[in-house]
Amino acid sequence: MERRTPDTDAASGTGVALVVAGAALFGTLGIFGEVALDVGLSTAALLGGRFLAATAVLWGALAVRGHPVRLDARTLAAELGLGVVYGVMSLTYFESLSWLSAGVATLVLFTYPVQVTLVSAVALDEPVTLPKALALCTALGGVALVAGGGTAFGLPGLALVGVASLAYTAYSTGSRVMVESVPPLVHVAYVFLGVTATVSCYGVVTGTLSAPTTPAGWRLVAGITVVGTLLPMVLFTAGLARIPASTASIVSTSEPLTTVVLGIVLLGEPFTATVGVGGAAILASVVLASPVVERGLRSRLRDGRQPADS
Repeated sequence: MERRTPDTDAASGTGVALVVAGAALFGTLGIFGEVALDVGLSTAALLGGRFLAATAVLWGALAVRGHPVRLDARTLAAELGLGVVYGVMSLTYFESLSWLSAGVATLVLFTYPVQVTLVSAVALDEPVTLPKALALCTALGGVALVAGGGTAFGLPGLALVGVASLAYTAYSTGSRVMVESVPPLVHVAYVFLGVTATVSCYGVVTGTLSAPTTPAGWRLVAGITVVGTLLPMVLFTAGLARIPASTASIVSTSEPLTTVVLGIVLLGEPFTATVGVGGAAILASVVLASPVVERGLRSRLRDGRQPADS
């Protein structure tokens, strides 16, 4: 039986908290996307500025701190490959919004915890426990309630966000492997190089890569770089180093809740009972996915199956 210590419990709890915080900040991306439409920024312009600035800031920080960043050729290729995957996820998700409502796109994107749980069970030998399965079902049910209000629908958009979901699955699973040997900040720095190259190539090929031409556009790029990219990416990666990929993927389903709350507060979107129930379900899934709670439930279930002393 695995022995747990206060230190490992604290690390797991910290990991969950970091992923939740990262997911909350990632939830601002939808708001930035809405504002981008108003200032006339294309997907390539928004994402190109976002990742170029984030890459420059992160590598500058590593240089100032004197952090060792050398990787062997194989690890370097893997990190850049994960960056390409993350770039594909970002591009396909944002482009899908031309055909889908934000709710439908978010709902389809956040089917990735199911995929991560299955892939992790096969590739990383992470067991699919009953508490984790309950958390997964609760999370997906909550996301369906929160994000299922959208009515716009288009097959091209559905295909694009489906690709985004698959790419997010590959990135989450691959990152769990990489952070076992690569410091989180170094991992993110190399991933950002791959993302920037991917988004830039897309913009050049489609002829949509350009710099913002208004102060509002530059402010938007600055905001999405810091609030929607750098901080959540670092938090998510640091959390992933402390908890299993499948647990992190379930906990991060709290991201749509942030989008809904910000939409209500900043954009005046209506709040309904369905959204309230869905939000409660998402928060419940975060609790269920906590390693401490999961271990307690497993212990109770195990004790319940043992025969009583006569």
